[in-house]
Amino acid sequence: MSENAGPIVNCHDGAAATKDKSSLERTLYLFGQPIAHSASPSFHNTIFRELGLPWRYIRLDSKDTEDLAWLMRRDDFVGAAVTMPNKVQSMDLVDILTIEAQRIGCINTIYSRPDLIGGEERRLLVGTNTDWIGIQRALLKANTNLRSYLEESPALVIGGGATCRSAIYALTEGLGAKLIYLVNRDREEAVSTIKALKQNGLRQEVRYVETLDDLQSISKFPVVAVSAVPDIAPKTESEHTARSICSAMIQTKSDCNIRKVFLEMCYDPTPWTWLASLAKEHGWDVVDGLDVMEHQAIEQAVLWTERPLDELPSEAANEAIRRAFHR
Repeated sequence: MSENAGPIVNCHDGAAATKDKSSLERTLYLFGQPIAHSASPSFHNTIFRELGLPWRYIRLDSKDTEDLAWLMRRDDFVGAAVTMPNKVQSMDLVDILTIEAQRIGCINTIYSRPDLIGGEERRLLVGTNTDWIGIQRALLKANTNLRSYLEESPALVIGGGATCRSAIYALTEGLGAKLIYLVNRDREEAVSTIKALKQNGLRQEVRYVETLDDLQSISKFPVVAVSAVPDIAPKTESEHTARSICSAMIQTKSDCNIRKVFLEMCYDPTPWTWLASLAKEHGWDVVDGLDVMEHQAIEQAVLWTERPLDELPSEAANEAIRRAFHR
């Protein structure tokens, strides 16, 4: 669909409520693989139930974009949450990409809006990214002073995939970081990620830290870190090197009395990964990925229901998702 895409839009364009849509049965999808463990259906179905909407949010366990494309043609389609490994290739399914989606280079949310073409109303499908909002809000919730810290100190991002891109966008555009250190076991993936972000308009510096010797040139160590890698014991030489670099950065003391924040995006089966535990041991405030999920999911609900944030039953939804996760 993206071959006929219209102009890039802001994430919240067209957010006025539409009564006709809310009174009809509608279906939304979680599109990814594997997703059997996901607790997000508990979150969104609680939102819909509390609002009295006859909607359902169901899993579409697939990495074939044609499976979602077929469902998107149905009249009852409202939107979809897109998770790994589908965040990049699903960009081709939509008519319009938001500014955030274009800058980050992947989407996690699809929603629909009406549009008039030649006097006839049609439905436009919009792709956006709310992951970065979840990351930004979760970090600020942990420490409201992060923006001032990041004016002088760098941040660390561990990983190289779609979540890594969202984290870099949240830290730079959302929180004002001037310098990001990127640690990843795969040099090609790291270089490709930085190149793509630069091509999409990133102005801030992202510096790949490839070896332990690279640490010698670092004068200021990070006060914020986001880990977006699985909690798997290293096996290859590059994996051992990446873990050693992260370990050294986490254990380095700050020059001043700053409350450092470590965000662990991995929360299944537990957010207390090896890196998160190390960060906690060395005085970092550790934030788990469920906080990110809750913040980004409520933004999805705003887009799908077209209702203001303060009208959504976020507390009930957050309780539901944590109960489902702990089960």
